Amino acid sequence: MFFDALIDFVFPKVCVGCGVWGSFLCKDCVDRLDFVDQVCPMCGEKSLMGWTHPRCKSKWGMDGLISIYEYQEPIARAVIDGIKYGFNRELARIVLKDFRFETGERFDMLVPVPLYFYRENWRGFNQARELAEVIGSKLLVRVENVLERKRNTKQQVTMKTKEEREENIRGAFKISEKFKNSKLKKLKILLVDDVFTSGADMRECTKVLKKAGVKMVWGLSLSH
Repeated sequence: MFFDALIDFVFPKVCVGCGVWGSFLCKDCVDRLDFVDQVCPMCGEKSLMGWTHPRCKSKWGMDGLISIYEYQEPIARAVIDGIKYGFNRELARIVLKDFRFETGERFDMLVPVPLYFYRENWRGFNQARELAEVIGSKLLVRVENVLERKRNTKQQVTMKTKEEREENIRGAFKISEKFKNSKLKKLKILLVDDVFTSGADMRECTKVLKKAGVKMVWGLSLSH
């Protein structure tokens, strides 16, 4: 306890929402956060519990999407940026504590959207992997690095249109050697990333997973 107190003294916890000391996200800011309405991952329209609309379903498409916050909301953006660029598991646990994952499905595995190895080494971590670990401990579901990024794509935020983002990410992912040879057959997978904007990354990952035999793929993001 003395060591923890010393760490808190040297590196004090500051709320990412308002700057008050004592916590990475104070109670007032937590209370101001609202869970977002769920949407279909294919068309972006509102959807019951995030299920893909029947009219939007396709063979290699996502089966649903769970998002927690609206990225344009200032406190939510501060939380997400804090997790994305300086991953803080305590902050992730705070925002995930009261969120209920209601899809009606039991997942076999959580899979993070991978970074290119050069970018992950430079950053020191993959925020999607770290986020998946927190969610996995909450859901009691194992986390596996099933996917690899084959090339260093341009950052999606620099792309102006949905079409540019899809072209940028096309063919960028593959199944890791460990999970080849039918090891994914008929599994239900929850694909994890920090933000779902155009959804191009998750949709491309889903296509690769389903072509490898995965039965169902849902996405989970902190925001959309």
